[in-house]
Amino acid sequence: MSRDRFWSGWRRNRGGADASPGAGPRALNDLLKQVEKATQVRRSGLDQVLAELKLHRDAATGAELRSALAWLCNAVTRFGHNPTATRAREVTMAADAVRRAPAG
Repeated sequence: MSRDRFWSGWRRNRGGADASPGAGPRALNDLLKQVEKATQVRRSGLDQVLAELKLHRDAATGAELRSALAWLCNAVTRFGHNPTATRAREVTMAADAVRRAPAG
């Protein structure tokens, strides 16, 4: 693998939502994938994902989507403090509720 491809891949993946000063949160589907991965394998960066989910929750206009995002934020917070199989299952269910909620 050439150095150029390595560095371009590294630059592309670093930073997340704060890669540029005016950047908003990542797409909701990307965040849901990150949350579900975190329930399977302990990952760092869950706090950043939670902060971005809260931005989506606060910006949501539909009541059903806002409620589902609030449930997901609460479930992720609880999972972050006590990562058990039960909490992981709750996060997965909440993420599914967000996917099923109308966008708005």
